[in-house]
Amino acid sequence: MVTLVTGATGFLGRYLVVHLKRAEPNSTIHSCALNPSVELNCQELVDLTQEAQVHEMVQRIKPQRIYHLAGIAKVSDKITFKEYFFQNTLSTQILLDAVVKLKTSCDFFLASSVHVYGNQLETVNERSELKPEGPYGFTKLLAEETLKTFTLRNPQLRGIVARLYSCIGPKQPPGFVTSDICHKIKKLKQTSETTLEVGPVDSSRQFTDVRDATQLFPRLFEVNLPSRFEIFNVATDQQTQVKELIEKALEIEQLKVKIVSKENHPNPFKGLKVDTKKLGQLIPNTHFRPLESSLKDILSSTPG
Repeated sequence: MVTLVTGATGFLGRYLVVHLKRAEPNSTIHSCALNPSVELNCQELVDLTQEAQVHEMVQRIKPQRIYHLAGIAKVSDKITFKEYFFQNTLSTQILLDAVVKLKTSCDFFLASSVHVYGNQLETVNERSELKPEGPYGFTKLLAEETLKTFTLRNPQLRGIVARLYSCIGPKQPPGFVTSDICHKIKKLKQTSETTLEVGPVDSSRQFTDVRDATQLFPRLFEVNLPSRFEIFNVATDQQTQVKELIEKALEIEQLKVKIVSKENHPNPFKGLKVDTKKLGQLIPNTHFRPLESSLKDILSSTPG
């Protein structure tokens, strides 16, 4: 098996590459990223929005399976629609266009997000109406539709979309709820401050450990899929308020401080109740570690 992982130096990519090398020792794993990493030996330094670079890489390595994890994962009003579109949607189209020109069989995995559902009060599943709010969710939805169109038009392709929900884990970069909170708590522990200032705490998430999520990615291709294009919600079933996450982290660090919430956060996503029955039916022994276990690992790897 010749496998290509895009976004290999990113949060998801680092964990997936390590897992694939351990679980598939006979496969050839090609790591692709825009920027080099001192921690990860990335063979392919390619800008996925540049057609010539992508086509040269695909023609040269001839991947049989692609995990497309590259793109912008942050929700921020400082990121333009053009940036989101180029990195999340256009890169998907260029990569797929290069793949179909090989005219060989290929499995294509797309890392999407539950942000495609928007803020809905009812529990959502893979058949629910999609109501993305903001350019991040919208460009993820466009990427999904791009993969769907290519798969339906090219019988040599199998496409899987994973709508991920708040992946967390050790060494997550700043700019995300859990990593930012854990960094603040570790810094607070080194001072005499008695106040922890955070963003909104009333929103909820189904916080999912990145180590559990990435181990599921290859398993989705191993099961008997109903069709050549399938969508899965990938998340733990446990719904947790941000306030509860903060309280658990403070308890782990044995800190007693006052939590002060500032509601001026640019992320409009309040949280969803996401149904994961489809994933559980195809992979019945799906396991997600408890939030407390993930938090302990995150905090222990977070510098003060």
